Amino acid sequence: MIEDILRACADIPVINLAGRLTLKELGALIDACRCLVCVDSVPLHMASALKRPCVALFGPSSEIAWGPWFNADARVVTQSYSCRPCNLDGCGGSKVSDCLTTLTVEAVLRPVLERMGEE
Repeated sequence: MIEDILRACADIPVINLAGRLTLKELGALIDACRCLVCVDSVPLHMASALKRPCVALFGPSSEIAWGPWFNADARVVTQSYSCRPCNLDGCGGSKVSDCLTTLTVEAVLRPVLERMGEE
């Protein structure tokens, strides 16, 4: 998946740090970010603890149970699917969640730009 993302960003300078950071290094990187965009994962919860701007994409997991608590500068992006949150590993066991893959760029970009003060 990372390679697919990097190919899609061929014209954009990207530094791939996937799997290369310790938790302390990840925390320092998140603390330096203008805005973190991520799914429900450890980086989201680190950004919330650090009170850093972030946009969290939620699909099969519940933003009510696992959302960015106590971080006024965090936003959650979801889709309205009657089956979510299902807590399943992909639709029909596919390891691909329609509620994530159908999120539009606009739905994610708008709150990112707001967090960065570039509305």
